[in-house]
Amino acid sequence: MPASESTSEPIWERPRCSRRLLLGAGALLAAGLGRSGTAFADSGSSGYAPVDGLKVYYELHGASLDTGKIPIVLLHGGAMSIETAFAGDLLPRFARTRPVIAIEQQGHGHTGDREGPVTIDRMVEDTAGVLAHLKIKQAHLLGHSLGGIIAMGMAIRHADLVASMTPLSAFYNLEGMLPELVKLQRGQIQQPSPALAPLLPTEADFAAWRTGFERDNPDPAGFDRALAKLNQMLADWPGWSEAELRSVRAPTLVAIGDNDFTRIEHAAEMMRLIPGARLAILPGTTHMSSVRRGAWLEPMVEERIAG
Repeated sequence: MPASESTSEPIWERPRCSRRLLLGAGALLAAGLGRSGTAFADSGSSGYAPVDGLKVYYELHGASLDTGKIPIVLLHGGAMSIETAFAGDLLPRFARTRPVIAIEQQGHGHTGDREGPVTIDRMVEDTAGVLAHLKIKQAHLLGHSLGGIIAMGMAIRHADLVASMTPLSAFYNLEGMLPELVKLQRGQIQQPSPALAPLLPTEADFAAWRTGFERDNPDPAGFDRALAKLNQMLADWPGWSEAELRSVRAPTLVAIGDNDFTRIEHAAEMMRLIPGARLAILPGTTHMSSVRRGAWLEPMVEERIAG
């Protein structure tokens, strides 16, 4: 999100806020403010899939799952939800033409938390569990940031379920981010530079995530605890290995903004490692605004699916 799109004080300048990166944070959330429950009037439905003791929330939109058309699964970024990540653009756009399944991960949105640390591997298994609950044999995955990391994990660990994947503004290890962001995440620096600050979530963004969490989550008081666990998860995550990326067989579109959290060189390396992958660099786009580039992404995703 360019600086001109947000004038609120960055959360990094508030002493009570975490100094670490909120993974996937930052899509423009104003469209989601003031709404309650499902944000669509398209006959969508919602439910919970029981997965290893946790009720994982999902929504269904667009065409019915029994039409035989392979659905698209939308996976949100860290600290976000279906509503704040996808309601403004990607979800209604894809729901016009095919079934859409949107999932809220552990400690996000309507989905509660588990005791102990949260891990990428656990979120991958939860995603596979939702698809098993819905009796989905294959799906096209589109994940933003944390969701893109999960999509890669699905293509590595559950290759038979993945018809295609689009990791959007994602990276396959922490070093794939801008160097200053890596230092922020690891606590090596405490304040962003003036050049980086406009790319980070604002106080208004942070308030919107909290409002949605307190409205929808089974543990309304658990927002700060969930964020702390996410931050620790990212710091501890070893990343996907080059060998794991080379094992991916699903048609893949790697997409990032030209001013993203992810380095362009890293995205290009992802494209080279994943067999047959394609790379899209979205102009005038940041980590925060990439989920609002549906007019560009939809035809590219559909072409990748068809290919």
